[in-house]
Amino acid sequence: MNHAIICAGLYPNVAATEEGIGGTAVNSLKLSGYATKGRPLWYDGKREVHIHPSSINSNLKAFQHPFLVFLEKVETNKVFLRDTTIVSPYSILLFGGSIDVQHQTGVVLIDHWLKLAAPAQTAVLFRELRLTLHSILKELIRKPQVCLCTSIGIWTLTHCKGQVDSTPPPKIYF
Repeated sequence: MNHAIICAGLYPNVAATEEGIGGTAVNSLKLSGYATKGRPLWYDGKREVHIHPSSINSNLKAFQHPFLVFLEKVETNKVFLRDTTIVSPYSILLFGGSIDVQHQTGVVLIDHWLKLAAPAQTAVLFRELRLTLHSILKELIRKPQVCLCTSIGIWTLTHCKGQVDSTPPPKIYF
């Protein structure tokens, strides 16, 4: 869950391995084609990038997912990504850019370059979930509230004239 929140905050600062990139995007990238020290190559949608040696992920040779988000990009002799976090495809689906569902092939493209394999029904459900989540967040911004989710339901605390009303709403179970 924390990685999804980080993805939401850092997107579009995302990079992917070849596994996570759509075919037309790979052809348009500036690639050296050389993996370094058995590590996968990463791309930011425009060119090859490298995880900065000071990043916690710099010494890893295998990654659970082909996507990462980063805080900062610096260019010295190479383009380096600093403060990297590996994120799951679900995080990209929920908090990434535009979704293009290719129903026949079972491929979902995010921002026309990040490639995910998913049945069309799953991709459409994520697109709808994203719209719902967006409208809920928009409403919470419009009417500020503190929402605490617990294992027994949702409790909403509303600040009124310096007082906190903690009367629980009807229980909603997940």
